[in-house]
Amino acid sequence: MLASYFVHISSVVVILLCTFDLASCQLIPGMYCGEENCYNVLDVDSSASKGEISKAYRKLARIYHPDYLRGRGGSEKEIEEGVLKFHQVATAYETLRNTQTRDEYDYYLQHPEEYYYNYYRYYKRKMPNVDVRVVLFGTVTVISVFQYISWMTSYNTAIQYMVQNSKYRNAAKEEAKSRGLWVEKRKQKKFKTKEDLKQEEDDLIRSIIEEKMDIRGGYQKPEYSDVLWMQIILLPYYIYKFFKFHISWLYNYTIMKKEFTEEDKIYLVCKNLGIKPVAWDMQSDKNKYECMNRELWITSNAKVYIHEKQEEAKAKMANDPRMKRYRRWMNKGGPGRLTFDDD
Repeated sequence: MLASYFVHISSVVVILLCTFDLASCQLIPGMYCGEENCYNVLDVDSSASKGEISKAYRKLARIYHPDYLRGRGGSEKEIEEGVLKFHQVATAYETLRNTQTRDEYDYYLQHPEEYYYNYYRYYKRKMPNVDVRVVLFGTVTVISVFQYISWMTSYNTAIQYMVQNSKYRNAAKEEAKSRGLWVEKRKQKKFKTKEDLKQEEDDLIRSIIEEKMDIRGGYQKPEYSDVLWMQIILLPYYIYKFFKFHISWLYNYTIMKKEFTEEDKIYLVCKNLGIKPVAWDMQSDKNKYECMNRELWITSNAKVYIHEKQEEAKAKMANDPRMKRYRRWMNKGGPGRLTFDDD
């Protein structure tokens, strides 16, 4: 494997050199018979028939075959050289015995200046024929498995943090006591070891946290429908839902002029403010009330609201002592200023 890698590298180097000196680079090492002409290797004419090529191959193969050389009592050096020659003869035969590869080789001999094209055709044939559908299936499967494992790891990390955090742990204990589950666990103390009890307590707390906590964003509990495979399978359904929603919206609110429902208002507020519905659920009740009270589902109201928030942020930054120090520092030249201080 490593040897073939260096052969490919050397071939690329030779091709680059051929760019500047085409006359001296008729044959490229690492391709076909290397710097030897395959017809000369088999000692046949370029117009030789398949039968003549096969006959020449069998003749030379018997001469250079390692078993023949060993049986004749050849030295190690002769056997080593014979093996190299035998491989060269076999390569020449494989190149010329097939009509398609022979045509490509003849074109390679007649058009040595088209080194990129010849190089491409040679190594294209060397590559295994792989069904593109199998590659796509495997790629999507690997991505889907990686997605689910990654999401599940993030979710378990978040749950484990809550289990170990005293705030969430105590809240889960209180919930367990209110349901009578914690008392039941304590009644079983004499029948179990401390390790078993600790594990059961952690499992109980974890189950309550998983039930009560609404974890969203990158740490939410993964669903099978979110992985790439399911997204591809459900794509027609999502397309149907998309067109159904927009057609019904057009009919109900543009043509029939119906009043917006509460859910529709929230949808428009999120759209006008550029936030996702998940982010809306995470807003405080005060912010939700302000958005609905100011009727931000109306585009003009939303633009005024966004402008006000931007101005508030600018004013807050202007009065921030740290920003004032930063501006003074930048006005004096910032990180690129020159100084002639002694220190």
